[in-house]
Amino acid sequence: MKKKHLFPFFLIALSLTLTTPFPLHSFSPFLAFLYRRSSLIYTLWVSAGCGFILDLLGVHPFGTQTLIFSLLALILFRYQIFFIDKPIGLASYTLIISLCHTLLNRLAYFLFDPSFPFTLKGFGTDFLIYPFIDALYSLLCFSFPLFFYRFLKKQWNHFHFLKKDSRKKEEEKVHGT
Repeated sequence: MKKKHLFPFFLIALSLTLTTPFPLHSFSPFLAFLYRRSSLIYTLWVSAGCGFILDLLGVHPFGTQTLIFSLLALILFRYQIFFIDKPIGLASYTLIISLCHTLLNRLAYFLFDPSFPFTLKGFGTDFLIYPFIDALYSLLCFSFPLFFYRFLKKQWNHFHFLKKDSRKKEEEKVHGT
């Protein structure tokens, strides 16, 4: 089996976590890739590491994001078989991960601060708009660069093959065969 590299996707998610000015679940597409390409144990460790990074950067009680990301891995890992390995599959899986992350985050907020307000506007943005933005983010920052890379690689291989073929024809003309 060909080894699949996840580190570039992790770097994309980490850089957007550090630079995005609005609330974006930047690790959601990375988790979707991780769930699709790794075993459960590896997924749990990496998910806990991503949650730990968010714990270091956030204002939540320490360990909350680590626990949420580990629970997400346990809950959603088995559902990865229902999503195809195409950009639309990644976007829909990211949407589901983002929705579950938001739900678990809201439950954690409610446990630590029962006076945390739950309004219709908050419900609309947290459970409807932001997950779709996360799905769009997965398409723009994860699927399209990968698609573009594969396209360029295919074009390069095609060009390289044509270059070899033209050399071979030149050699045949020179040698007269």
